[in-house]
Amino acid sequence: MKICIIMSTYNGEKYIEQQLDSIFKTPKNIFLYVRDDGSKDRTIEILRDYGIKHAVPIEVNEGKNVGSAESFLTALRECPKADYYAFCDQDDVWVDGKLSAAAEQIDTTNQPVLWCSDYQVTDSELHVMIPSVLEQPVQDSVRAVFYNNVPGCTMVFNWALMQELRKVNISKIRMHDIMAINVALITGKVIFDKTPYVLYRQHGNNVLGYSHKKIQIGKWTKDKLELVKNKENYSTAEYAQAVLNSFESQMNEKEIEKYKLISKMNESLMSRLKVLTKPYTKAKFGRTSISIRCKILLNLM
Repeated sequence: MKICIIMSTYNGEKYIEQQLDSIFKTPKNIFLYVRDDGSKDRTIEILRDYGIKHAVPIEVNEGKNVGSAESFLTALRECPKADYYAFCDQDDVWVDGKLSAAAEQIDTTNQPVLWCSDYQVTDSELHVMIPSVLEQPVQDSVRAVFYNNVPGCTMVFNWALMQELRKVNISKIRMHDIMAINVALITGKVIFDKTPYVLYRQHGNNVLGYSHKKIQIGKWTKDKLELVKNKENYSTAEYAQAVLNSFESQMNEKEIEKYKLISKMNESLMSRLKVLTKPYTKAKFGRTSISIRCKILLNLM
């Protein structure tokens, strides 16, 4: 059984060694594939030194800075064949037993399977702030295009799902974990383990962090206004079309109709208003729901 851990790094020198320690506590059959997203600190040096010092397999590929989503997408397509894969963030810590629990529950099926777990939100010193976050992963593939509540760092999946993910012909995505759960829901299944196997660290340098109800409304409003000024570097409509191109034969008529509507939503205001009337854009995600619906209306995603 070979497990390939997929990591994207960017200026992660402060916490990355702690993450490596948690990954390689049981190093048997684990291979770490890293795409560095243009780090300017000692991240690459730490990774290579760690591999030599601890005699563990770490491959580091240096790339230009393209952002977390595209960096993970590149790593997803370039990493070697394995029985299981796991996304990994540079600054979290894994709890003992994560990979063995995932492998046991996925088992040896030929069906595409995505396993995910609950997680705990911590501060920069790993003091737990929120002991349990995820009650149930999103179960509808169309809703997952807009609202994914499962961070990639909790995900483990099999080779069968990897092959499906590599069929999606697109260069820009919103996030790699959205694509992973979206494709799993279309082509296979999602398994949820309520045990929190990840300490999800929050600190001042997070590229992407956990958003919860304790955020300051002023800061949130300022951040969202920035999105209005700068359209994000991906297209949900293009992504929906790419999914259709790859998996239409595996969808029912209602799913096909929904994806076709989403694929045309950047063509006109009327198309976007039609999308906004649908239940899958009305998820109860608090401020996140408001943000997503505003971006749809203003053609920012």
